This record gives sequence, C-alpha cells and structure tokens, in this order.
Amino acid sequence: MKSLNRVVAISSLFVFALISFTSFASGWTRADEKTPIMDVKSMLEEAQEMELNSSTSEEIGMVLEAYLEIEKLDPNNYLALWKIGNYHMLMGAAHSQKTKKKKFHYREAIKYCEKAMFTNKDFAQSMNEGEEVSDACEKLTINEIDAMGYWYTSRFYYFKECLNPLGKVLNTRIVKENNVVIEHVDKLDPNWGGGGNYFSRALYYIATPEKFGGSMEKADEEFASAILSGPDYISNRWGRAKYLYSLTGNVEGFVSDMNWVLQQDPQQEGKPFAWNVYFQNDARMELEKLRGK
Repeated sequence: MKSLNRVVAISSLFVFALISFTSFASGWTRADEKTPIMDVKSMLEEAQEMELNSSTSEEIGMVLEAYLEIEKLDPNNYLALWKIGNYHMLMGAAHSQKTKKKKFHYREAIKYCEKAMFTNKDFAQSMNEGEEVSDACEKLTINEIDAMGYWYTSRFYYFKECLNPLGKVLNTRIVKENNVVIEHVDKLDPNWGGGGNYFSRALYYIATPEKFGGSMEKADEEFASAILSGPDYISNRWGRAKYLYSLTGNVEGFVSDMNWVLQQDPQQEGKPFAWNVYFQNDARMELEKLRGK
C-alpha cells in the first residue's frame, strides 16, 4: 500500500511539473502576407498622436485598437506590431491585478514582438527552418531592435510576475534564451532604450534564486549601469527603488529614487507617456505605503 501511495505521489508531481513548463504561442505562425488595401500612413500618425496623452487603461486600450486596425490592413507593418507588443506589456504590468490577465497581456506582447521580428526576411527564413528565436536572432538588425527589446522584457515580466518559485526553476530556459537576445542587442546598441538591457538583467538577478545565479549585488550594478546609460529615463530609478531597494531595505535610496521619479516631466523623451505616468503613479503609491507604516 505504501508503495502504491509513493507511486501516486511521484506521478502527481510529474504531471504538475509537466503543466508547469511555459510555452508561448509563436508569433511568426500568425504573420499574414496580405497586401495593404489602403495607405495606413495617416492611421499611424493618428495612433502616435493618441499615445501622447493616453495613460488610463481605457485610453491605452484605444491606442491598442488603433494599432490593431493598422495590422488588419497591413499585417507586416513593423511599427504597428511592436507597438501592439509594447502596449500589451504595459497593460500587463500597470493595469492588470490578476495573474491570469497579466499572463494574457504578456503572451500577446511576446507574440506581437515576434511578428515584428518576422518582418526581417532572413530571420523569417531561419524560423521557418525550425530555429528558435534565440538561435535566429543573430539575423536581426538595428531595424528590429525595439521588437527584440520588448520581446525579452515581456518574457522577463512573465517570468517574474506569473511564475511561482517552482515555475521559475522549471522555466529557466526563458532566462537563458532572453540572455542570448540581450547579448545580440548589446552588439547592435548597448544603450538601447536608455539602459533597457541593464534594467532587464537587473530584474533577472532579482527574480532568480541565488543558487541559480540570482544576486542583489549584481542587480544593483546593472541598475547603476542603466542610470548611467539613460540618466533621464524615469524607468531606471523607479525600477531600482521598486524591485531592488524595497527588498534590500535601503529606505533612504528608495525614497530618494521615488521622489526623483515624481519630479520628472512625464512627457519627456524615452519611454512613452503612458509608461511614465504609470511609473509616477506607482512611485506616489509606494511612498504613501511607506509613510503609512
């Protein structure tokens, strides 16, 4: 009887492990070859104009719809595709509370960033021959850097926010594949996104258990590099306070970074307006929580 119970327990653990492995729908399998039936230039201009003052979930939803309409007419419009990915990532990070909803938005972000990468014919050929993104990414150029950057960032968000500790252990391949793409982005532009590579590596070191390579010290170094790369980017100091100082107990550094975030102009260049508003709203909330202790 004990042997039977042991077998059942082992079988249950094996099944749990299997369903814990994360897979993402391949964006490139959904890329169509339709020819645009109208000039989408004016639609792109309207969508970009909407971005300048959109910050609520409803407004961001409208921006997403605007870019999705462009995709319907021009399925290979690179700008529209990575923008859709970027705003799905924002919806997951800033406007979703439940894990199920976060998963949906991060998966959509990953899918659309892959579709944007697939507009590169050499990359597309490699993917059609069965290669993984991390293997084929060397075919991508500076022209696809935003798609690459937001692809791995969305996957890091998914890894950090949507997987439990066991899920992280079972899905370390996400991090390994991300690091390959990050290295390629480093070769093309090490300062992409005002320090986006450094920011994402910092998240990796924070989210990963120490015995698997995680390190608060290394995360601190990566955030310092991000700030050096993009000193005016609101995201860098917000991220250091939010994800690092809140864990290490550096209250002085936390308060200093969050106050700096609140003093910035959200309309500045760099991250889209909606992202900057999210960073500032979150900084305000985090400082209020600290004062309430």
